[in-house]
Amino acid sequence: MDRIINLYLEKTTVLEHLSGFPEYGNDPCRFFALIGSDTEDPGLNTILREISTEGVRMCGLRTNLSTFIAGRIGTVMPNSTALVGADLATEILYLGGGLKNLVRYPASTLQVLGADKAFFKHMRSGTPPPKHGVIFKFPGISSLPPKRRGRVSRTLANKLAIAVRADYFGGTVDVESMRDTIKERMMEKRP
Repeated sequence: MDRIINLYLEKTTVLEHLSGFPEYGNDPCRFFALIGSDTEDPGLNTILREISTEGVRMCGLRTNLSTFIAGRIGTVMPNSTALVGADLATEILYLGGGLKNLVRYPASTLQVLGADKAFFKHMRSGTPPPKHGVIFKFPGISSLPPKRRGRVSRTLANKLAIAVRADYFGGTVDVESMRDTIKERMMEKRP
């Protein structure tokens, strides 16, 4: 939905210049709400209202969909969701092709899940292998120095592999101790 909204925004931002609306920042939904107000040109008003209505509708759908998925992912992957959060757990489930496939993956695959381009570039031209994939979105990893990200990503992937297996087989794990281990690894001073 984010890609669809951003593409729709990209195609309609020319109207921002035509109608003279103020800056909307990085929020497309704010832009769609702003262009719904009246201007002096009646022809432009009709078009802007239609674009605004559709944009606000898509933003509402995105919010409702996100809320629904966040509620449902907690029942499908309770341990993984508690470990990495609903959005990241959903993305991992999508990229892995389902919970049954995720269980089969080793931690090293979970670590680079979503880094397909970098991995194949590494295989083709010998560039350094990727240290992380989508788990880079885990809070705190992006703020670490590049040399430490790989170690923390490996620790997170190991804990995530345990949580995914517990989710699949219906068990529970101590997610708090896992999060503490990950935080300790983030706080380590060695490079």
